[in-house]
Amino acid sequence: MIADWFGGTATPVGGGGALALASDGTSAQRWDPATATWRAAATLNAPRSNYAAVQLHDGRVLVVGGANDARQAYSSAYAYDPMTPMGTWTKVGLMGTARSAPAAAVLADGRVLVAGGAYVDKPALRGPAIPAAALVAYRPGPGAGAGAQGRSDDIAPSHQVPALATAEIFDPATGTWSPTGAMRFARAGATAVTLTDGRVLVVSPGGELWVATDTGASLDPRASGTTEIYDAATGRFTLAGDIPAFDRAAIAAAGVVLPDTSPWQVSTGTLVALPDGGALLVGRSDAWKHEGSVTRTLRFDAGTARWTQVGPAYACLTDFTANGSHCTPGVDLANAFAAALPDGRVLAAGGWTATAGGGTDASRQAQAFDATTSAWSPLPSMPDARASGRTAVLSDGSVLLVGGNDSSAGPVTAVRFVLSP
Repeated sequence: MIADWFGGTATPVGGGGALALASDGTSAQRWDPATATWRAAATLNAPRSNYAAVQLHDGRVLVVGGANDARQAYSSAYAYDPMTPMGTWTKVGLMGTARSAPAAAVLADGRVLVAGGAYVDKPALRGPAIPAAALVAYRPGPGAGAGAQGRSDDIAPSHQVPALATAEIFDPATGTWSPTGAMRFARAGATAVTLTDGRVLVVSPGGELWVATDTGASLDPRASGTTEIYDAATGRFTLAGDIPAFDRAAIAAAGVVLPDTSPWQVSTGTLVALPDGGALLVGRSDAWKHEGSVTRTLRFDAGTARWTQVGPAYACLTDFTANGSHCTPGVDLANAFAAALPDGRVLAAGGWTATAGGGTDASRQAQAFDATTSAWSPLPSMPDARASGRTAVLSDGSVLLVGGNDSSAGPVTAVRFVLSP
């Protein structure tokens, strides 16, 4: 790639290529399938982190929400048009609510659902400290709030910001936003996927730390254990199946005894729609601070609204006395690349493997999940080890895997997976 790229987004664009936008939106590059090379692309007009990006039916890329460098949420949205070599960005209206780390999915009719997120209006990191006694509850607004003692416009908002349950719909044909039904629980940093029947499945992270959102928002503890489905025909969300608890006994039988405490952080993983109407959640990780984690792949059955675990869980715990780790066999699919393949299977590549010295390294391994057999089969390994990158399913069905390699050993790179004829 022509510039460093870490933790941003990779989104297909019209014409068969992909746009890789940096995590703060200040740099962008575009992959050209005709030349198999990267070139510079137009950037957003201002820094923006924790945004959502989706490809519209007309080939443009919609970027919505996020937060600026002052950690204030945006209500604006921009569309990237790839019709020129650099591409162009156009503002496409304002949401009713500013949202950082929202979930977004394109509906069957081309409209876009944007749900949840967090309203962020934080003081700058180096700003003056605010006495805890001075902080009061507030409602979203431009620096204003109301608590038990009345208005508090002269007091900066607390670092505990409100997560959002509300949702909105963007219509690319008219460039307008409209409200729709709210979720049952407020969710920020969630992921969403459109199922084959047109409904949208939403799954969110949880725990005490949100490294993915940097919002500091508080969630109902039930949010990370529940999932929701949006029906565009009714404009309503309904609760779907609960995420099942991991099987401690099975993990102990595999050689790892988990802590008795609850996990400190829950990372969502990657959500991929299946041809049968359900979905596969690859790499959901429950982690304990400094102690270890459990990673699972879960399958959602739309007919029964139930989640089931696919294959054994991967668990790895730190052994402080031996200065090493105890891990179950296999590959940790947390931060793996996952995407739908044109033959109906799901690609899962990379992730983490345990080393002989007790550490972890990125993995080269790749495998495919077959929904008809509910089983994994091996695929050719990647040219190099990768984790924590992004995938973009291109118009020809191939999958672009962007980043995730060790840039200290060279430039950030991308690889492409193509099914054999």
